[in-house]
Amino acid sequence: MNHQQLSSWCQKKISKNPIELLIGGFLAGAFIGFGGQLFTVVTSAPLPFGVSQLLGGLVFSVGLIMVILGETELFTGNCLLSYSCYPNYHQIKETLINWGLVYGGNFLGALFLVFLYHHSGLFLSNPSIIERAGAIVMGKLSFSFGEAFIRGILCNWLVCLAVLFATFSENNLTRIAIIPIPIVTFVALGYEHSIANMYFLPAGKIAQAYLDPTQAVSWGEIFGKNLIPVTLGNIVGGCLLVGFLYWFILSHRKKE
Repeated sequence: MNHQQLSSWCQKKISKNPIELLIGGFLAGAFIGFGGQLFTVVTSAPLPFGVSQLLGGLVFSVGLIMVILGETELFTGNCLLSYSCYPNYHQIKETLINWGLVYGGNFLGALFLVFLYHHSGLFLSNPSIIERAGAIVMGKLSFSFGEAFIRGILCNWLVCLAVLFATFSENNLTRIAIIPIPIVTFVALGYEHSIANMYFLPAGKIAQAYLDPTQAVSWGEIFGKNLIPVTLGNIVGGCLLVGFLYWFILSHRKKE
């Protein structure tokens, strides 16, 4: 693990053109959504809470594995780009542009997957799945702004740690083995991931409309009660607790 290696990773990400970032973001949003679908199916089974959360976290990690191995663009992982901004403040603009394009691409990819899943008929084929999707969205909208913000911090502390592990891994087999460790941890503990919620919340909105139309979920609630505070928390967790602290460690490490 060294400063130059992580700096090169950041430069490669920042130098990508807007179309590449949008398409990469679109794919990553869908890939994380696939992980969300697996999580919903697995946790709909009548299992003890702890077992259900652990299994859900394990299958959800498939999404980040696809993102990393597919070399796509995930907003939460790209919060690690802040690493290159601490000594080079002129790169803040490029980093913010990257985040904006990737975040938008992630949202489009997640929504596209929700659309396809809903119209495939699979979403409504199993009552336990639609009930679980409805329960997930209602749970995620029950947090206060502060709770959602802090859960977002904790989540991206672990997600960026997974990206860091993958960046310094020597091969894809090692990446596949190591990525689930932080991901299972954040999922099992109930932390909040903004891009995963781009799938969970719209899917749950559809589910809730079928389950109880009197408790319809609005887009204002989706953004105001969850996506905005969680996104802000993800930025803080990734930029400060991983990006800044590892910049401080690696940039001050003596060369061997």
